[in-house]
Amino acid sequence: MDKCSFDNQKNETLRSEKDLAQMVVRVAQTAPADAIICATETGAFAKQVYDLSRHIRVIAATTNAETFDALTKKNLETIQLPIRAIDRHNQVRHMLSVALRSGRISVGDLILCAVGRNVYRKEIGDLVVLGDVEAGIEYLAVSDLLKLTDGIRPSVLEIAITVACKIGQIARSGKNIGAIIMLGDSVEVLKGAKQLIPNPFQGHGDADRRLTNSDTQNALVELSKLDGAFVLRGDGFIQTAGTFLATFDVDVEIPPGFGARHLAAAAVTKRTAATAIVVSATDGNVRAFSGGTMVLQLDPNVPCDLMVGGQ
Repeated sequence: MDKCSFDNQKNETLRSEKDLAQMVVRVAQTAPADAIICATETGAFAKQVYDLSRHIRVIAATTNAETFDALTKKNLETIQLPIRAIDRHNQVRHMLSVALRSGRISVGDLILCAVGRNVYRKEIGDLVVLGDVEAGIEYLAVSDLLKLTDGIRPSVLEIAITVACKIGQIARSGKNIGAIIMLGDSVEVLKGAKQLIPNPFQGHGDADRRLTNSDTQNALVELSKLDGAFVLRGDGFIQTAGTFLATFDVDVEIPPGFGARHLAAAAVTKRTAATAIVVSATDGNVRAFSGGTMVLQLDPNVPCDLMVGGQ
């Protein structure tokens, strides 16, 4: 993709969104780019770029459902991103993948992608990337946007997220349901852990304890009605369920409003090499934690094979 990129992360003088919008349009017009794709949380940045642009298509890309609806109603071409990737560079790849799969752009198009500083608040600055769309990026998987550790198989991560989204959809319907799915480094994860219920997978055959088994996936959705975490090896073998995880008072920071599940996921992934997939019982959102921090966020109602809107 990269023909050139402008990463303002290390620049002591940060651009305002207005300055960034003006620069984005200038670069796109000079190239000239076939389209501009703007990552936006509130829609304000994409609207600024749209207002400045004259003859170049502007596509807004957002993970926020309300922003997606608002921009679509204003007839601003918009794609809803099912995933908030680990960082801005990976989010650019995700934006291109979704835009290509939705038919909004084509292989060979010269596209300018812009990510303003308000999208990733923990990262200083902004990012602008100009390049040709390459074949194959439409097949970008969730696992490509994360740094997997401890031998976690990409297919296992994909299935775990699919199961988590099913649980999240149930939570969105008003049911009091949530989950923690711990992947990898299971020996360390289970140190200090306690069973809240007898292990429902104890005594089952190997095939019935594999996440790749569709019946087992359905069982996880049903068991998520109970308290406790699911603990899996990186190859998808389910060690146990209904487990209270030991945090050992590990010091972590989580965003305001996050609950006990998110705190436990952050703490355990900080002290181990595991990845945690958490489903919030409050909003149904699916979030991944690694190394003690949130690295991914998904809306369970937005399928990873796209949700697009606008004209």
